[in-house]
This record gives sequence, C-alpha cells and structure tokens, in this order.
Amino acid sequence: MNALAPGDSILLNDTSAEVIKTYPVGDLNYLRAYVEGDGVKTVCIDDVDIKPKREQLDTVESGTATQLHPDHEAVSADWFDLRSQALQLQIAHEQGQLLSISNSLVRLEPYQLACVNWVMQKLRQRALIADDVGLGKTIEAGLILKELTARNRADRVLFVVPAHLQKKWIRDMDRFFDISLTPGDRQWVEGERRRLGEETNIWNQDHQQMVTSMAFLRQEEFRDDLDDAFWDVVVVDEAHKAAKRGESPSKTSKMLERVADNSDSLLLLSATPHDGKGEAFRSLVEYIDPFLVAEDQDLSKEAVDRVMMRRGKQTLYDDDGDRIFPNRDVGTIPVEMTPAEDKFYQAVTEYVKHVYNRSEQLNEPAVGFAMALMQKRLVSSIGAIKATLSRRLANLVNEQSTSTNLSEETSAYLEGEDLDEDGKQQAEEELAGLTITESDAQLEEEIERLRDLVSLAEGIPVDSKAQKVRRYIQQLLEEQPNEKVLLFTEYRDTLDYILDLVKDEPWADEILVIHGGVDKEDRARIEDEFNHGQSRLLFATDAASEGIDLQHSCHIMVNYELPWNPNRLEQRIGRLHRYGQDQEVKVWNFSFEGTREGEIFEMLQDKVENIRGKLGNTADVLGMLDDINVDSLIMDSIQNDEPASATKEELEELIDERQQTLAEWYERSLIDTSTFDHESREKIQTVMDQSEDVYGSEADLREFFERGISVLGGDVEKAGDNLFRAELPDSLRRSSDDEPYGPFTFNREFAMDHDGIEYISPDAELVQELMQRVLDGEQGTLGLKLLPFIDNPGITYNYRVKFEDGTGEVIREELIPVFVDVEQQDPQQRLGQRVIEGDSVKGSPNGERTQVLLEQQDEMQSSADRYISRRVESRRDELQERRHKETQQELDDLETYAEAERERIESFIADYERKAEAGTDMDIAIRGQRERLSKLEDRIKKRRQELQRKSQVISVAPEVENVCLVLSV
Repeated sequence: MNALAPGDSILLNDTSAEVIKTYPVGDLNYLRAYVEGDGVKTVCIDDVDIKPKREQLDTVESGTATQLHPDHEAVSADWFDLRSQALQLQIAHEQGQLLSISNSLVRLEPYQLACVNWVMQKLRQRALIADDVGLGKTIEAGLILKELTARNRADRVLFVVPAHLQKKWIRDMDRFFDISLTPGDRQWVEGERRRLGEETNIWNQDHQQMVTSMAFLRQEEFRDDLDDAFWDVVVVDEAHKAAKRGESPSKTSKMLERVADNSDSLLLLSATPHDGKGEAFRSLVEYIDPFLVAEDQDLSKEAVDRVMMRRGKQTLYDDDGDRIFPNRDVGTIPVEMTPAEDKFYQAVTEYVKHVYNRSEQLNEPAVGFAMALMQKRLVSSIGAIKATLSRRLANLVNEQSTSTNLSEETSAYLEGEDLDEDGKQQAEEELAGLTITESDAQLEEEIERLRDLVSLAEGIPVDSKAQKVRRYIQQLLEEQPNEKVLLFTEYRDTLDYILDLVKDEPWADEILVIHGGVDKEDRARIEDEFNHGQSRLLFATDAASEGIDLQHSCHIMVNYELPWNPNRLEQRIGRLHRYGQDQEVKVWNFSFEGTREGEIFEMLQDKVENIRGKLGNTADVLGMLDDINVDSLIMDSIQNDEPASATKEELEELIDERQQTLAEWYERSLIDTSTFDHESREKIQTVMDQSEDVYGSEADLREFFERGISVLGGDVEKAGDNLFRAELPDSLRRSSDDEPYGPFTFNREFAMDHDGIEYISPDAELVQELMQRVLDGEQGTLGLKLLPFIDNPGITYNYRVKFEDGTGEVIREELIPVFVDVEQQDPQQRLGQRVIEGDSVKGSPNGERTQVLLEQQDEMQSSADRYISRRVESRRDELQERRHKETQQELDDLETYAEAERERIESFIADYERKAEAGTDMDIAIRGQRERLSKLEDRIKKRRQELQRKSQVISVAPEVENVCLVLSV
C-alpha cells in the first residue's frame, strides 16, 4: 500500500497506468488510477497485478553493460530505429503540414493544395469553397478530409449531396482517397433500426462515414435525430441548392442549418454561390459562421474573405505568367427543318398545349410536367419523341395513365428530388404516359391524336439534325483524322437513334458509349480507351457529364441538343474545359431553326457567354440562372400562344436585373475571384516542400515497412519495378488463405498510373496496424548505436512534446531528440536528430564507456530536461501568439455581431413598449422579443467561452519515448 504514491507510473495488468490515489473501504484496499486507453479506473488491489513501470535505462541490469552491443536483444539498434520510425508516423499528423500529399492517389495541382492549406490553417475548418466548374472542388474536399482524418478529427463524417451525385462521390472518395462512404438511404435506415432498435438515433454513431442526398435527409422523420446528432466533418456539395431564399426557408435549408450547427468542420461546395440577389449567398456564409455578421448589417469583403475560397478559370496562371486554362469557343450550328418536320413540330406542340391546358384546368400538375418532358424530347430528336409518343399511346390504350398510382421515386422526382440517370429515365417514362380526361370520348380522341402523331413521326425516317451531325463528324474526321469528338445528348432514346443512324459509317466501330446503364468499371474502361486508345468518338448522355475527365485527349464537343438547364450544359463543357486542357475548347450546339426553344436557348447561351466575358466567371452567370424556371417560361409561352420573342424578352429582363446586382457585388469585391499566380505558387511550393518530409521519404516508409514485417515474422520481396509482394505475419494477415499480400507499391505516381496495384501510403490501414504493433510492446524503448560521427559518448533522449488548447484539441505535437555527451553534458538537438537517423555500425563497444553512461544517466537526463523545458517555453510562446491572433479576430467579430443584434432587438422592444403605452396590447410581442434577447445572450456567452478556451495553449508534460546509448566507433 505504502509503495504506491500519487503520480507513480505502474503497469496495471501489463497496461501503463498512473496512480491517482489509494484508499481503504473496510478491509479492502482500492487503487484509483488513470489507465492508458481506458481512462480513470478504480480497482481492488487484491484483484489485479501491479508492477512498477521501469524507465528505459532501468531495464538494463547492473553488471551487464560490458555485454551490450547494437544487436543485443535488450538494446537492439534495429528495434530502436523501428520504434523511432513508428513514433514519427504516429505524431506526423500534428506537425501542421499537408499530409494528404503522401496519402492520396490523385494528381495534385498547386492551386488545390493552396485551398487545402488555407482551410487547414484556419482556427476551425469551416469554409465555403466556391471554385469555378472544373477546378476540382471534389478533390479539395477529399484532401481536407484526409488532413482531418490524419489528425484524428474525422470519425463521424457526413456528405450531403444531390441524389444523382451520390454514386460519383462514393466512387471518387474510394478511387482517389481510399475512403469508403456508406450510402445513407432507406435500406440503410431500416437495417440500422432493426440492428439498433427503433428508439436509437442512427445518425449519431461513432466510426460512421456516410453519404446521403439532400432530398432524403430533409424528411420530417429525421428532424429530431439531426438536432441530437453531431458530426466531426460535414461536406455539402452543390450547397447553393440548400441556401435560404424568401420568407419561408425550404425543408432543405432547414436540414442544412441543423447539420451545420451540429458539426465541427463544415465544407460547403458550390461553383454558383450567388444567384444575383444576395440573400442565398448570405445564408451560405451564415451556415459557416452564424456570428460573422449581424442580421441588419451588410457583408463586408473582409468577412467574406475569412470564410470563402474562390478561384475562376481566368485567374489561374502558370510560372510563365500564362493562363492555365485555354479559351473556349461556343457556337451554334442552325438546322433548318423540312416541311414535314415543321408540320410534325407544330402538330406535337399543339397537342402538348391542349393537354397542358387541360391539366392546368383540372389541377393535375403531374400531367403538365409530362407535357414539358414531351416538348423537350420533341426538340431533341425524332427518335426520342417517337419513342415517347409510342409509350404514351400504349399506356393510354392499356389504361395505365392516372397520376394516383405513381411510384414513390417518380412522386419524389415531381417534388424536385434529384435522381441518377437511370432513376430519372424511369420516372420520366412513367410520367410520359400520364393524362387527364373528363370522359371516355376525350380519352378516345387523345388516343386517335397520338396515333396520328406517331404516324407523322414514322414518316420522317431521319431528321435533318441527325443528318447534319453525321455530316459534321464525317467531314471533321476526314480533315483532321487525329482529332477526337465528344457528343452529348440528354436522352437515351436520342442516343440509340443516333447510333442506329451511323452504324454503317466507316468510323462506327470507333464509337464508345456511356449512359446511365453503364456500370462504373465499364465507364472507367471506356474513359481510359477514349483518352489513351484509338477510338476517336465518345457518344454519351448526361451520365458522363459528371465524373469523367477528357481534357488530355479531346477539345471538341458536339451538343446534339441544348439541355433546358444551362448548368447542365456547363457540366458537359467542364469535361473538356478543365485543368490540363492545352487547346482551345470548341463547343458546337446543334439547334433547329424556327422553334421557340431554339430561339430562347440561343439567346440564353449568347447571354451566358457575353456576361462570362465581362465577369470572367461562367459560374456566376449560371448562379443567376439557377432558380429561373426556364421550363415554366417555355410552357407558359406555348400555353398562351406567345411568340418566342416575348419569352426571350421576359428572360432577358430577369437576367439583366440579376446581372446588375452581381456587378455591384463585384464592385464591392464580395465575390470576386482570387488570382493564383507565380507568387502564389512559390508560397504553396514552400509548404509542399516542408510537407514531403513530415512522414519521411518513400524510401523511409519502405524501410519501416520491410523492417517491421520482417521482425514480426513476415517477409517482403520485390516483384518488379516499384512492385512488391509480402508474406505477412499472422498478426497482420488480411485473409485466411496463404496467398501473398500484393502486388503493392510504395510509389504514389506508379500507383496512379497502374490499376489493381495497392498503394502503401503512410496512413494505409496495414501501415497503421504495423505501427501500432511496434508501439504496443517494450522493444525499441532502449537502443545502443555505434556511430562514426560521434566523438564523445552520450545518450539521446527522444522527447514527445505536445500542446493542446483549452478544449483538449491538439494544436501541435512533435518529437525532439536531444543528445547529451557524457563529458560536457551539453544538450544538442541537431546531433540528437542525426543519432535517430543514423545507421549503427556492427561491433562491440567499449564496455567501460557504456557503464559510465549508465552511471551518469541521471545527471545527463537532467541536462536534457532543462534543454527541453526551454524549447517547450519558446514553442508555447510562439503558438500562443499565433492562437491569440486567430481567436481575437473571432472574438472581435462576435462582439460586433452581439452589439448590433442587441440594438436591433432592443429597438423592437422599445417600439412595442411605446405602442403598449398608447393602449395597444403588446404583451406577447414584448415577451417574444425579450426571450429572443435572452437566447441571443446565451448563444454569445457559449461562443465566447468556446473561443476563450480555444485561445489557451497548454503544454502537456514532455515524455521521453525512447532512449539511445551512443558510442563512437
């Protein structure tokens, strides 16, 4: 009992622990201790095994000094080096550099790393990343997540994305970053509720990395659970879709506000954060930091710059001062209809108008939606509209045409939910068959009308647009046989129609095809073939407008028809007009003349390109158009027999009004893009150079891996250039069979260039397991080295130095090796580092010198302790100064916000009190405002306390992790 004193280091059942106190309860004696990995425990002393924990040098028994040498089991130099490497791997994540450079299978561009570095240097990793389309916001988000993961700050991760992008995010995170995301869909919800019970908050779980859609998460059934869940990291793609607009926030914006409030790190991604009105953009800023600007104050440039990173394609330059992105040229190729085509177009439009008007009168919006789809397909191709008319006719004949029995997915699509291409196609096919009639006679009349339209369509075997596109491709390949062409269409029916038309062309066997039914493995193969193979043509639906990169092989795009959503067109162009493209991108839009759609879309495209030329950022223009319902405007013009010019005029007025607002924001530099030039490159290159050494080199990692696998009983063998296989020790086996592990590589570039090769990165699961195995034991805590650059014998103490803030978050952690020579007892860090990195010479040292080191080690460690205390003090002052600046800015913002909000609420109270004095009953209104003021003060107090804790820099007691006896050769 008396042997255990508070602060003593012990082994409690072979686990490191520190004594807090001992005390009796009756006849039993109890020990309260902090146990490593378990926290505080109180146990009966009689029931546990307690041993004193010996310091590293205490493990060498007296009288054995003369027998020690670098290969001796008690002081193995190999084990010391292995443990030192494992320690370096373990704490690398707190050294403040960019760890994702070593841990990701993606070609990293300097401007992307500059964004990651900006986010990681912030006090809180909460930011709006508003880079232009094609600059790699997905990559930037993945890199930031890898940084947070390496720092142990990404246990609970939630991606909230539009539904049709879920598969893309799952694929990209797995492909580039080895991050596995679980889809949070209905199947997952029901499975988790069965597993955990109906009352469990399934969203509030540890070790959870999820991706779910905005539409799914905004459901009312999840509201309370989201209020009670907390996320380490939340990433929101297409965040502008969840921005607040108007007096009543949407379900999506309410959902995002809940999730944003209950997250530590928050990344909002949007190429179009501003819609030309301002309210939506402000709400995105408030999701990031609700205390940044008071409600009745304008956003300032300084405030926006603190939360938003924004670069446009026009503002990125290389080392020579040339723009990274080439120009793009978007042109329209008009197609004149034949008389038969014009007659058919007018007949279908008249039919659409007739059914659309009836749906409006009978309040059947689903049928109206079906008519809008039909009109879109009409101007796509004869193939698409004929297939649609035929399916609709079959549905009506078979009496499968009511909107009361729509599938759940189609109903959700009608309500605005994003679907992937397969789901969208199925929903549109279901909707295409809907009608509404008031009598059997009306239904028979519509069926006859549809038969006439199908007959007219069959009388036009090939439409003029298809012929013109075919001739264009033929001529291009004849004149420029080395060029490649990407052709987009919106509909699978149109794609099939074109493929059938050109099946006998000499270049038909060179056509590659991507649509929603092509799985991810085939998509990757097709992408690779188009980029690197002989095939010169890729025909695709919009399934290919997300997630494939063709900029290195192609610069010519054909749009068979223009999508009614300008953002979708920009996504298409972004497949070619992105980083790495070295030629001007040529985009040709084929459009029927004499149609209202053709006129309106040509005006829209001209407007987009004109404003883009003035502002330098396409995304801003698209942001303005994002919530303009082009479908509705076109259908209104059809319904009211208005000429296309009237709709164009209405659209132009809307766009001009928003362009003016946008120009004003540019003048105030609120959403201006930042320039990335030679100076910017130099700054981030310095960070990159420093970061490459945090984990050590590729050779260092390979040495650790091979040495670790070997000492644990396994073996690593070379299997080719940069290729390896391994017989893993039993404790690290990946499967029950005896097959070797691999092939794998330590070379990041090699892994990116070769499919099916495992990349052994510093944070690979196998490396982390190996690191933990090395650190779990006692071997390597004491070593002995014979080194040629040592004149006087000494001891190297490898200290772990760590700083936390008041919230317990690690600010910085590093290893500082200190060498102390036995004669002068002069501590030196640089020489200590050389000892850690140096390879010991084999041989037997002078035993007497070893004995002297052991005898004088207390005095030598005292000297090392004094040195390390000065280093800790200096580093703490440096960190304190930086942390003070970071938190003071946020505290100043908070006080400004609080003062403005107080004044605003108090002015309401004063106004209500004046009305009360005049005889109006204002009790409820006054109570409401006083309650609001009280809640404000509570929120301000809570945030102020958090910032004050963040401003603290606390030194955790330095610990000697391992010790090396060092002698000269």
